[in-house]
Amino acid sequence: MLPVRLRRVVGHEGRSNDALFQPAVRAPPLSQHTLVFFGGDVQLMQAHRDNRNYIKWNLENTVRMLGHNFPTKHILAVRPSSRYVGGSRIEYKSFSCYDNFVPSNNAGVPEHTPTHSALHHLERLLQGVSNRIKSFSTSELIEAFSPVSLPEDIDIEDLHNSSIHAATAAETSKSNGTKAQAGSSQSTDSTLAEHKPETDPLWWRENFALDETQLTLIGFSKGCVVLNQLIYEFHYTKTLTPGDAHMMRFMERIVDMYWLDGGHAGGKNTWITSRSLLETLTRLNVNVFIHVSPYQVQDEARPWIGREEKAFTSLLKKLGAKVNRYFHEQPGMTHSLHMHFEVLANFKKMQDSIPASMPDTSDEEA
Repeated sequence: MLPVRLRRVVGHEGRSNDALFQPAVRAPPLSQHTLVFFGGDVQLMQAHRDNRNYIKWNLENTVRMLGHNFPTKHILAVRPSSRYVGGSRIEYKSFSCYDNFVPSNNAGVPEHTPTHSALHHLERLLQGVSNRIKSFSTSELIEAFSPVSLPEDIDIEDLHNSSIHAATAAETSKSNGTKAQAGSSQSTDSTLAEHKPETDPLWWRENFALDETQLTLIGFSKGCVVLNQLIYEFHYTKTLTPGDAHMMRFMERIVDMYWLDGGHAGGKNTWITSRSLLETLTRLNVNVFIHVSPYQVQDEARPWIGREEKAFTSLLKKLGAKVNRYFHEQPGMTHSLHMHFEVLANFKKMQDSIPASMPDTSDEEA
């Protein structure tokens, strides 16, 4: 199964993001559940030629990996914008910027604020994706999510536009007294009817509303800045706008939050260390999962990352939060991007097989 691309999904007050969506492989035991993923800099593979060495970690492949690891969850990857910083073309570097969720500078370094309407934007994006998916015909969705081999660059909206043109041509042919061509939507639908699978591949489409499902939020690398901003907004909503019953209900849908080797180019605030903010997060009873590697928390050039992560994890534990931490130690491996991406590759496997641990001094010193 391949994820489908959705361009310019409109969210809060005209903000928009491109997104990739892949439905759950099988039905969950209880209610439907959506995993929302925010990736890092290098996952914008087309933005910089050096990133081609990590093409296996582009967003499309990451969505498929997440779908394999979480088969009962719908997978939605939110694509950031990208900015370029540098002198000559050869020196240009690409950065993921999640401006629609948190104010950021040109390198994507966050400037956290009590509220940037990130929660509202997330909810509107989920609604926008749901409405966009529901606008496609059954034949378009079956073709887009077909388990057979399809082009890697499939775009459901191009498919949708092609189907509209085909249907128009078929209607014109019908009015002229001619039969629909084999490529028309009529013949496509009839072919699908003749070869209807034993199980409905679109079982998830009934009452489809991502914003009304339970939510798992995952940030990897730079993508963790979105989760950090949401912590600010949890506190803002709980303390300053407690009468906003609608947003309070939406927040309660967030049941899991994953920080996967968080990091950005700034000199501080890689992890949230404010006690009041973390007290609010604890009261929400969210399951917090922290996965880190020496690439981030043992980086001698950025020692604050390890200190902040230790404070974040320890304080949450002290406050009674449901926090689980996993240290991805790889003896003999250099502290490289490969080590960083191994966290993304193995976090679910490690989580399912190894008990969680708490930070200690060995995590901070190489």
